[in-house]
Amino acid sequence: MRAQLFSICFLLLGINAAAQELIGTDRVFPGTLASFEVVPAQEASWHIVSSSASHGIYQVDTSESKLYFASPVEGHYTVIAGIVVEGKPKLLVKTFYNGEEERPIPIPPISSLESWIKTQLPILVKSKNLALEVGLVAGCFEEIVRRIEDENIKTVQNAQTQLQIALIAALAQTSPTAVNDWLPFLTELSPQLEKELGESIADLTEVKKVLRHVSGTLKMMEFPKSVSTPLQRSGTPTHRTQNRIFRTLAQ
Repeated sequence: MRAQLFSICFLLLGINAAAQELIGTDRVFPGTLASFEVVPAQEASWHIVSSSASHGIYQVDTSESKLYFASPVEGHYTVIAGIVVEGKPKLLVKTFYNGEEERPIPIPPISSLESWIKTQLPILVKSKNLALEVGLVAGCFEEIVRRIEDENIKTVQNAQTQLQIALIAALAQTSPTAVNDWLPFLTELSPQLEKELGESIADLTEVKKVLRHVSGTLKMMEFPKSVSTPLQRSGTPTHRTQNRIFRTLAQ
């Protein structure tokens, strides 16, 4: 029963693909150019995670199989490449040190909640309006956190139900396909939240912390803005569609 409480919301995908490798250097001198690539070449969703700096320090090649890095800021950096192998998402991870002196490279949190969201969302959500929709989804998680803090939500089961309703209502207002576009991501998110919570899955305070973390991570993500037309009444999900979504998310 507990395993189904958060059926709406990531498999912890920290396993590198067997046939693909993320190739790159272990150390870079500050300010010099370094490259990292998926071998054999394959399109990837790229991100760099670091406590030093992570914005404006890398550029993805037009083939999307290679990333170029340069930064004057010393520190450890982790390159993450999200790829698809046999229809399934995989993560390739490489950590390196950017500095004059070679220092031990710590073992990174290969499949943290934040890293998974940043790499898998662009792969699993097939929407052309991510700039708008990711903010709406983040707002849904944030709203449930607020309701828990205001004691309007007092049980984990109620939090789950209210989150489902909020997500469908928000996405249904953006486009006729938005709910289905997000369904794969939300479905994959479920077991990750369960794993993140562990034995605290029935603890509303811990649930609130995880939901806040998801909201914060989504808010940090940036996507190109697209032009969309107002949603027509005919595009609103039918009861059949909503019921199918709930059944899928409850598996």
